[in-house]
Amino acid sequence: MGNYQAMKDQMEKDKKALEIASKKSSELDKSTTDIKDTVNNLKKAPIVKNTYTISEDDKNKILEYIDKVDKTNSDFKRTEKLSVTLNNVDTELEENREKIKILTENNEALFLKVDTLSKNIENKNKEIKELKKDNKHLEELVDYFKDLFNRLVNFIKHKILGKDKEREDYWEFSKDLYEHGIFSDKTITDIKDDYDWNKENDKHKDHDDFEL
Repeated sequence: MGNYQAMKDQMEKDKKALEIASKKSSELDKSTTDIKDTVNNLKKAPIVKNTYTISEDDKNKILEYIDKVDKTNSDFKRTEKLSVTLNNVDTELEENREKIKILTENNEALFLKVDTLSKNIENKNKEIKELKKDNKHLEELVDYFKDLFNRLVNFIKHKILGKDKEREDYWEFSKDLYEHGIFSDKTITDIKDDYDWNKENDKHKDHDDFEL
């Protein structure tokens, strides 16, 4: 908005300068015409008081001078208009150069930001790739320990179904694991169900053997 107002003010100044130059040029044109008429109307006359004559050579010299003034005046008009136009163009170019400079600086700053963001994205992608790799390794490790844990539980359950002393030893071992937070409530409950069932089944076996 500020640049626009400055250009508008400059154009107004240029307009006034052209009007002044045009006025002066018109006045010179009029004076030249009057002089031509005066010279062309000169007559040869006898010498009389307050009356003057002019030679043909002098007349031609004056007319030539007037023609030169006409040409000079025309050149002045073109030069004046060209000067004003060049001033306007130079002012506009100067403003445009400043705008281009600012846009170039902004563009360079933008390229720098884009380059930085691109590098950041590249680094983030590498980090994501590494995290995916670590996550896969962690999943494999978790699966391994899950399998190992299930095998341990099945092993204990199998021992729970064994002889009386072995059953009691592994039941105590299971309770110890539970108290240390290794077995969950569900796991210890499943093992206890097997323990109770096997213990109850042993009683029936002992009773049946006694009857026999």
